[in-house]
Amino acid sequence: MGQKAEHPLYKNISIAFLILIMHILLLGGIGVLILFFYGIINYTIWIILAGLCLAAGTAYWFYRRMKSDGRALRNMAGGSLLKGKTVEVSFLGGVATFKISDSKAGRTINRDTSSRIKQLAASDYENIKTLTELSRMYEKKLITSDEYNKAKQEILK
Repeated sequence: MGQKAEHPLYKNISIAFLILIMHILLLGGIGVLILFFYGIINYTIWIILAGLCLAAGTAYWFYRRMKSDGRALRNMAGGSLLKGKTVEVSFLGGVATFKISDSKAGRTINRDTSSRIKQLAASDYENIKTLTELSRMYEKKLITSDEYNKAKQEILK
C-alpha cells in the first residue's frame, strides 16, 4: 500500500498537458517576435536617424580633438600602429568591411600574358585510377600484354 502504481492514463494526460503548454509557449514566442519586428518596422526611420546622428557626433568629436591637438588627418592616421600598412574601408561592395594589411601585400602580381595554355600534371590519384582501369581491361582480355605493358610504362613516367 505504500507504493502507488502509475496508471497509463495519467502518463498520457501528463504528456498531452506538456504538449499543450509547449504550444502555448510557442505561440507566445511568435507573438513577441511579431511585436518586436512590428516595432522595428514602425521605428525604422528613427533607428536610421539615430545611427546617422551617432556617426555625425563621432565625426564631430574626432574633428574637434584633431583641431585641439593641432594635428592634420594625415598625422592622426600615421601613428606607429599604422606605419607601413594600408587601410581599406569598403561599405557597399564589401558590406561594411575594414581591413588593415601590409603595404607589400597590396602590390599587384605580374601576370603571364602568353597565349600558351597551361595544364596541371596528373595527380597520383589519376594515375592509380588509370592503372586500375588498365588492369581491369587486361584481365578481361580487351588488350594484349604488350599494349598493357606499353600503357603502364607511359603512365608511370
